[in-house]
Amino acid sequence: MKENPIAAFFRSIAGKVTAVLALCILLLVLVNWLLGSTILLSRYEKEQRELLIDSYMAFEAAPRSARTLTTLLEGFETESGVMALLWSDVQVLYNRKWIATPFEGGAPRAPLQLRNGTYSLSDRTPPNAADGDWMMLSARTHDGLNLMLWVSLADVHAGMRASNSVLLWTGGITLLLGTALAVWLARSMTKPVRRLSAMAKRMANMDFSDRYEGEGQDELAELGQSLNTVSSTMEDSLSKLKTANLRLQSDVEAQAKQNEAHTRFIRNVSHELKTPLALIQSYAEGLSENAADDAESRAYYCEVIEDEAAKLTQMLSKLTMLMQLESGGEELLIDRFDITELLKRLLTRYAPLFEEKGVAIPTLPEDACSAWGDAVLIENVAINYLTNALNHVAENGEIRLSVKPTKNGTVRVEVFNTGTPIPEEDLPHVWESFYKVDKARTRAYGGTGIGLSVVAAIMNAHAMPFGAENAEGGVTFWFELATR
Repeated sequence: MKENPIAAFFRSIAGKVTAVLALCILLLVLVNWLLGSTILLSRYEKEQRELLIDSYMAFEAAPRSARTLTTLLEGFETESGVMALLWSDVQVLYNRKWIATPFEGGAPRAPLQLRNGTYSLSDRTPPNAADGDWMMLSARTHDGLNLMLWVSLADVHAGMRASNSVLLWTGGITLLLGTALAVWLARSMTKPVRRLSAMAKRMANMDFSDRYEGEGQDELAELGQSLNTVSSTMEDSLSKLKTANLRLQSDVEAQAKQNEAHTRFIRNVSHELKTPLALIQSYAEGLSENAADDAESRAYYCEVIEDEAAKLTQMLSKLTMLMQLESGGEELLIDRFDITELLKRLLTRYAPLFEEKGVAIPTLPEDACSAWGDAVLIENVAINYLTNALNHVAENGEIRLSVKPTKNGTVRVEVFNTGTPIPEEDLPHVWESFYKVDKARTRAYGGTGIGLSVVAAIMNAHAMPFGAENAEGGVTFWFELATR
């Protein structure tokens, strides 16, 4: 169930900060309202009481003359807004016109029921005055005069009510604006925190590609830089771990393949050695048991034994070379040599085989072509290609030999022979030890199934390309050597 976004907001740090700031603003508005409604009003009323008392004390201390007292009471009115009514037991001595006299209807107003030299305070409104808030001081002077002093509280009460009303309005607006500002500030302040939280979650999921890019020099920026350092270190460590894991996996797979290849190699060697050894043993036993009782039969037996022994010798020689090349025990002697001259020399050596097959000896260009490599091993590659072509070319067929420079700074040597093409599914396997496309035919011409494996090992040791491909009317074997 999806969480309410408002509840989610107030659960966040930004929501909590916003709530605290909004509460502070609300408390500030309430405090101001309470101050205006109670404390300030009470203070003003206290000042007005003190004004009335001070006015009474000033009156008590004034000289007793009608003019002096009148001037003093008029000064109270004009300077501090204090209204006064003064009378004796027989007549009015000072009176504001809007205040009823103590002798209304011809009857004297009763004297104040106070001892001489004392006063009392009350909230009584002056006679005939407009309704409103007033504060009154009633006093009986030391010389027996009756004095009433009033001061109006209506203005301050009205002002206080207006002030409170304005305060409530401005407080409400301030609360709204302050809350909006608090939301913005809270989101701005917590944005780096949310960014760091998201980064930490990705790190927890082993994703160390994220980086904190916040500005500033505060604690969050320092935390972000620390997380960047941790993330970078963990990413490097994870990369190294993955690389090591892949290398280990590759090594395990390579070891498994190598073990499989060794097992297959030993099995193939055992199989290939079994036939010639069986023939040698069989014919040797025949000789020892006088199975060949005439000279011609004995000569044939000996010829078979010699032929099979020669094949064994050739096989073991190639196996030895193959093992040395694959194990790195064969040290290459890289030097510049003329590849064309090497091929011409081989063609001269194998001329009788070409004549026996009824195949014309290929022609090569007269120009020298230098290449880099181990001349002895490259000669072995060329011999394997030529003998392979002679073994598979049809009688009176054709063998072509070419030497072509390439644009890549190499020279490409190709040996083509007419004949049956190699099945496409067998082409990748012809370089494997003891792999024979046509086993019966291979046996017929005495092939060991190792020659092309030796070629592959030699070219891999030179780190140069080689291959076999079907061409129109036959098959082409090729290799390349560096010319620079």
